[in-house]
Amino acid sequence: MEAFQTSSKRTHTREALITAARELVFERSHERISIQDITGRAGVATGTFYNYFATKRDVFEAVVEVYRIQFAREIEETRSRLKDPAMMVAATLKYYFRQAQHNEAWRTYLSFSGLPGKIDLRQDSNESFKDIQRGVAAGRFKVEDCHFAQSLIGGMIDHVNTEIAKGRLAPSAADDTVRYILRMLGLPDPVAKALTQSPLPPVSASHQDTPAIRHFS
Repeated sequence: MEAFQTSSKRTHTREALITAARELVFERSHERISIQDITGRAGVATGTFYNYFATKRDVFEAVVEVYRIQFAREIEETRSRLKDPAMMVAATLKYYFRQAQHNEAWRTYLSFSGLPGKIDLRQDSNESFKDIQRGVAAGRFKVEDCHFAQSLIGGMIDHVNTEIAKGRLAPSAADDTVRYILRMLGLPDPVAKALTQSPLPPVSASHQDTPAIRHFS
């Protein structure tokens, strides 16, 4: 029982530090945040920070991981209601492209966090591979090498996310990519087009608790 309480307290403290870091990034941007600011907002001693993270960058990266977990949970609720493997692939691709392109909280956090390198949104690669296998087993996809197909899909997603990050994605590009992927998996073009044009099934809205974006100088 004591071990459980200790573990629960550690989880709570870590979550408090991550929440504090996220809130402060929206309020001030990363360069105006100190570790003392984060621990003060979280209500813990400054030294406690180092029991969970080595640097500010580590806690900022933890916020990214929390966002990714939230996104994965949202789309999984939708996926669990779908039976057609092709619809599942289409809905998943459309969901992640839409979040990457239009989720203001996600895009603003990345901009203000100062994290280096390429950070994008996508389905877990293992889950993507399983989706392809599932479609092949159901006779929905015509793919000889699932690993190769998944690698090609990953490359297409890379390109779209790069264009999104640079703010130059054409209005129809995300939907066109979903359509091309479905065709590559063996669906006839009319079917791929219909699935691409189908409305994205409703997903939960777990990002409403994200702090309002504040403007700062």
